[in-house]
Amino acid sequence: MRTLTFSGVVLDTGEMTLEPGFVVEGDPSRVDGEMTVEALGRRGDVLATTQVPLGEPCGPPRDGLAGERPPQVAVGLVAFPAEAVGLRVTLDGRTVLERFAPRRERQPNVEWPRDLDASTTSVNWRAAPEGAMASLGYSSDGGSSWSPLSLPTSRGTIEFDTGTLAGGTQCLLELAVTDGFRTTRVRSQEYSVAPKGWLLWILSPVSGTILDPDSTVVLAAQGYHVEERRPNFDEITWSSSLDGHVGQGAQIIAILSPGDHTITATMQGASTDISLSVAAP
Repeated sequence: MRTLTFSGVVLDTGEMTLEPGFVVEGDPSRVDGEMTVEALGRRGDVLATTQVPLGEPCGPPRDGLAGERPPQVAVGLVAFPAEAVGLRVTLDGRTVLERFAPRRERQPNVEWPRDLDASTTSVNWRAAPEGAMASLGYSSDGGSSWSPLSLPTSRGTIEFDTGTLAGGTQCLLELAVTDGFRTTRVRSQEYSVAPKGWLLWILSPVSGTILDPDSTVVLAAQGYHVEERRPNFDEITWSSSLDGHVGQGAQIIAILSPGDHTITATMQGASTDISLSVAAP
């Protein structure tokens, strides 16, 4: 079903702020929420209605006057038919927000990177509506499946790390731009990206750790095959530049000799290392 992402805050003054929403396929909220969100046609006619629950944001207690109502948040998906161009939000029988999309829709201007070979790169974009937001996605299979590369942002430049992008010959970037009600999706040209295979991360300890003599250290790592989207925790071998072979497994406990160590984890041809020191007794 065609829906709109809905994320709003009701302030203690009774006013409401609303983040621009993205049109997505999904199921709208089915609960009996305190807030009523109506999708409107161009003439203000109601096309669909969704109830959205209110909740208090997580955080430390607020110091305020007795009886003061704290800000409340409303997050969910609301029904938004293709003919809808606006929203009306009511709370306790009072309209707290009514907003319509701009009448003129302009295609966003997007500057795609020439290739995805650099370790980091960026996409530059511009859109006419003030307050427009965009998010970036990536596909390694010609658009059959997508992975997010960024959170929604109003900044005109989106930087991302290419080091963990799955490889393929039909790789695409897609920029989703919203004016709050209409979402325009723009796709890049196809890229050829080298396969990454297995990647390996050492989770513990942090590089630069200094240990007391004869103390134990937990060595933990995780492998991940980028193209197959498959994790591996078992076939990891550990070694030390001073002590040689240390053990095998996703997590082991080791006692290292005094000195400066380079700890290396290897698995399926991938390797990574950190440095740590053990103080002299």
